[in-house]
Amino acid sequence: MSQRVAFMKISHCARGMVLRGGLLILLLSAAGISGAVDPRVAQDSRQAFKSFAQPLIGSWECSLRTWDDRFHERMVETVQKRRFEWVLKGNFLQESVHAVLRGGDTVHVGINLLSVDPETMHVLGSGFDAITPDRRMTLDAELAPDLRHLSGKVQIVPKNEAAQAERLDWQWLDEGRTRSRLYSRASNGREFLNQELICKRAAD
Repeated sequence: MSQRVAFMKISHCARGMVLRGGLLILLLSAAGISGAVDPRVAQDSRQAFKSFAQPLIGSWECSLRTWDDRFHERMVETVQKRRFEWVLKGNFLQESVHAVLRGGDTVHVGINLLSVDPETMHVLGSGFDAITPDRRMTLDAELAPDLRHLSGKVQIVPKNEAAQAERLDWQWLDEGRTRSRLYSRASNGREFLNQELICKRAAD
């Protein structure tokens, strides 16, 4: 009889351990699920990014104007050709930047990669310069509900102490033209328009 009672006690303890272990697994699983991105949110974010980016696919003729300081006393204008295409199984939008030389030839000067954060629906970007490979740009921008306007924070390293890039504002002007403005902060703390890029769709 005592052996049977002892066996029942052990069995009861074993069942308790299994139940507690099962509960622990359920709690850990629930915590993992709660920390994960809702697939519907991720899908909606990617679809919005696709809808924003698809009209950009193709070639563009651009004019880049750059000012040294907030007084806009000196301006440098550069003619560019830019091309957008999907890369890495369509998860990233690649922007290739070419400078147009006086003779009409082009030289590849930079590349930008854009993607979307599935949680925040922010457009994230990384830019690289062919001439100065140590220079790079990062972008964290909010996409407007109409998918025609983008505004957010920009960081460029190494920093230019005279004009530190801080904010990008991009928008469609009409069906065939876009405008991108980069705002920087001068050494005295004042924000000014540092660069303006206006592009029109090229005839492919």
